[in-house]
Amino acid sequence: MAINSHTAAAIAEVVLYVPMVPIALYLMIRNWRYRPRTAWYPPAAFSAIRFAGGIMTIVEQQNQSNRSLIIATIVLLNIGLIPLLMAFLGYARLVLEHNFGNNQRVKTFLRLIKICILVAAGLLGAAGGYAGQPEFANTQSTLSKAAYSLFSVALVALIASFIGLSLNQRRIAPAHRLYVRWALVAALPLSVRAAYGIIGVAVASGNNILTSSWSPLFGSATAFGLMALLPEYIVLCIYIYLSAYHLHTAKQELAVEGRTKQGSSDMS
Repeated sequence: MAINSHTAAAIAEVVLYVPMVPIALYLMIRNWRYRPRTAWYPPAAFSAIRFAGGIMTIVEQQNQSNRSLIIATIVLLNIGLIPLLMAFLGYARLVLEHNFGNNQRVKTFLRLIKICILVAAGLLGAAGGYAGQPEFANTQSTLSKAAYSLFSVALVALIASFIGLSLNQRRIAPAHRLYVRWALVAALPLSVRAAYGIIGVAVASGNNILTSSWSPLFGSATAFGLMALLPEYIVLCIYIYLSAYHLHTAKQELAVEGRTKQGSSDMS
C-alpha cells in the first residue's frame, strides 16, 4: 500500500481515535442521566465519525476512481465542527442553566444558539447533497458559506458568554468554574478548526470545490492535520476531561446526599 501524506494522516487518525471511541461512549453512558445531554453525546459521535473517516480515507486513497466513496469521505471529514460546537453549547448550558436558570434572557440566548447551529448543520448537509455535481457547484458553495457564517456567529457568541462568565465567577458555583476555564482553553483550537472550514469554503468556488487546496482529501494534508485534526483532538481531550470531571463530582454529590439522608434517618 502506497503511503502518501493523506494516507499517513488517516492512519494516525485511526490510531488516535481507537481508544477515544470507547472512552467517549463510556462517559456518555455514565453521564446520560445528567442534563444537558448535549455535553455528553457529541464527543462520542465525533470520535466515531473521525474513526470512520480515517478508515474511509485509507480505503479511498487506494480506490480514487470511486466517486461515491470520495464524496462520502469528504462529508465525514467535513462534519467535525458540528458535534464539537454542540458539545461547546452543552457546557455553556450546564453552567448557565445551573447558575442562571431562571433568567429568561439566558434561556433565549441558549435557544437561539441551538437553532443557529442546527440551521447551519442543515445548510451544510444540503450543500453536501450537491457534492460531485459541477452544475450545482455555485449553489453548494453558497450553502456552505452560509453554514459556516452561522457556525461562526454561534462560536463567537458562546466564547463571549464564557468570557463574561469568567469575569463574574463570584456568581458561579465553585464546582462549575472549571468548566468555564477549560471551555476558554478549548475556544482557541475550536476557532482554528472553524477557520479551516471558513477558508475552505471561501476559496473554493465553481468546479474546484471538491479539489481546492483546502479540501481535506485533495488539498494540503499538512494544513488539514494542523488546522483540523490536531485542534479537533485537543478539543476532544478537553471534553473527555470535563466529562470525567462531571462524573466524579456527580458521584461525590450523590454520596453526600446519601450520607445526609442517612443522618436524618438515624436522628429520627
